[in-house]
Amino acid sequence: MILKTLFLQNFRSYSRRSFEFSPQANLILGPNGSGKTNIIEAIDLLSTGKSFRSSSLSKLINWNQTFATLQVNTDLSRLEIRLLQTNSNSAHIKRQFFIDHVEKSRKAYLASLFTVVFHPEDIRLVAGSPSRRRDLLDDIFSAFEWRYASALSQYRRALKHRNQLLDLIRLGKSSKNELYYWDQSMIKNDGIIHSYRQKFIDHLNRFFSSHPFPQIATLSLNYHPSYLTSQKLAQNYPRELESGYTQSGLHRDDYSFDNSLFPSADKNLAFWGSRGQQRLAVLALRLGQIDYLKSTYQTKPVLLLDDIFSELDPEYRRLVTDICQTYQTIFTSSEPASPSLLPQANIIQLS
Repeated sequence: MILKTLFLQNFRSYSRRSFEFSPQANLILGPNGSGKTNIIEAIDLLSTGKSFRSSSLSKLINWNQTFATLQVNTDLSRLEIRLLQTNSNSAHIKRQFFIDHVEKSRKAYLASLFTVVFHPEDIRLVAGSPSRRRDLLDDIFSAFEWRYASALSQYRRALKHRNQLLDLIRLGKSSKNELYYWDQSMIKNDGIIHSYRQKFIDHLNRFFSSHPFPQIATLSLNYHPSYLTSQKLAQNYPRELESGYTQSGLHRDDYSFDNSLFPSADKNLAFWGSRGQQRLAVLALRLGQIDYLKSTYQTKPVLLLDDIFSELDPEYRRLVTDICQTYQTIFTSSEPASPSLLPQANIIQLS
């Protein structure tokens, strides 16, 4: 799929603006605060239905406006999302999804456009909290797999109710038998989620090990899943009753970015990797994500690289620029020298 044009109305800093894109490299160039990341955010929102920068949709609508429109024309279809403020005194925003002018449910709209985003905050994936790494997996699959999104929603609902029940049981206000329904819901959906996560991580490790770039070939993801079974719930019950918290399940998963060249037994980049190595590891993950989406859905995603040249060491920049030969890529940069790194790029200059 090739992104051709983007139209924004009342979105973030844009009251009304259109952009045209090349099938290969595109460079959005401008000073900080000129709206470069807003364009990346809009394209990704048209793909996933949500913002990677804000959980509040009301913040995406231009000041003193009650709606925003995002449209993209691809070589296959015309996609549109409308954000509507339901009333003047409410922060609640309604989302409407359209494919070729026909309104669709979010479920039917998903997988209409595939994107992969690299933004500066991604480096926190390496040394940040486990929840940040879990959120990455959830964001990837929830954007394109309705079964995953549904299972995740049901699991979280069951986890919340189960934890509340544990407190009530400890206080003598409920019985242990009431856990059965929520236990079964969690076990079922835990299995669905883990099957997706394991498949993705296995794919990325194969992608890393066979990559021609030697610094990527030494990387791997070391997965630490927390599987949920009836036996584990029974075993953990005394401790969970005391703490009021379910101690096993996908909400306790984690994984580390490892490098086989590290001499110590612990290969975790969070502890031993330089900042440049950590940045490369996150970029490698995003490249692996592209490869996974391409092989799974038989379509090439659009790669969105926000301020990547300031985030990567010079020796790794060639790896990034080579991507443009295979995928449609949209870069943002505030560095005046950036066009020299992408001499064939379509330049979108912002003031």
